[in-house]
Amino acid sequence: MSKLTEYAFMVIMALKKSDLPASADFLASVTGLETPTVSKILKQLKRAGLLDSKRGSTGGYFLIKRKQDISLNEVIVAMEGGMSLTECAEDDDACHLTQSCYMSAGMKRVNQVILEALQSVTVSDILDEKKKITLQIKP
Repeated sequence: MSKLTEYAFMVIMALKKSDLPASADFLASVTGLETPTVSKILKQLKRAGLLDSKRGSTGGYFLIKRKQDISLNEVIVAMEGGMSLTECAEDDDACHLTQSCYMSAGMKRVNQVILEALQSVTVSDILDEKKKITLQIKP
């Protein structure tokens, strides 16, 4: 996961602590990030449909979904376009060795488990320090 994605989680958490739309400058001051970085993150999250903006003196950015409805995977996809352990886990044609590789099928299964875990954990789950995060791994 890239630093920009880590920062995106910080921005989302800062947005959830405010009931009003927040500007990039305000979010930068709250998170300790630079305003251009926050602006870039906000644009990507908006493009992905996770937040929207309102113009005017009381404008700013706000989340469209509730924090309990935003999965970690959604944020990662918004920022990075997805995640996989190996190239072949997403695309069989990504590697010319896929047909003779002994680990390809196993890595696809591991990748699927990780994606399911990221989809099952929400922003709300990681904001709640008292909540225990449990993951079910399906056979």
